[in-house]
Amino acid sequence: MTKRLFFITVIFLLFLGLITAHADYYTWEDESGVTHITNYPPPQAASPKNVQVHKFESGGVSVEQEETATPVEKKPEIILYTKNECADCDKAREFLQSQNIAFTEYNMDNDPEIAAQRKNVDDSEEVPFAIINRNHVYGFSESVYNRAIKLIP
Repeated sequence: MTKRLFFITVIFLLFLGLITAHADYYTWEDESGVTHITNYPPPQAASPKNVQVHKFESGGVSVEQEETATPVEKKPEIILYTKNECADCDKAREFLQSQNIAFTEYNMDNDPEIAAQRKNVDDSEEVPFAIINRNHVYGFSESVYNRAIKLIP
């Protein structure tokens, strides 16, 4: 009986260790020199340069981020492309407003010219799509937005 209890306890502790919260985000530079920050790996077809993977675990920030973080000397320039009924778009908007960061929002559902303008910048239709200090950010992740805001153009 004690062996079975010990085995179950060990399995439980191993499982608990596997489900701790951590997130990766990727920073890479494409062929045209644009820096991208996403929570998914860079596309293989694009053959990106300077790929960096940053890991964040619950309860702290990785040492790598602390070493590369630079103070914001000027206000970030942010353009946010959104669509109607998009939960991540709402989260991105609310995050920027809660941080008192000025941004320009373009809703692609309300204006076809904005959708065409977005196509000139990026062929994807994924939203939210933000251009933060000339860096392309796809989707919404608070840690990725914070990292992009800290980057100086």
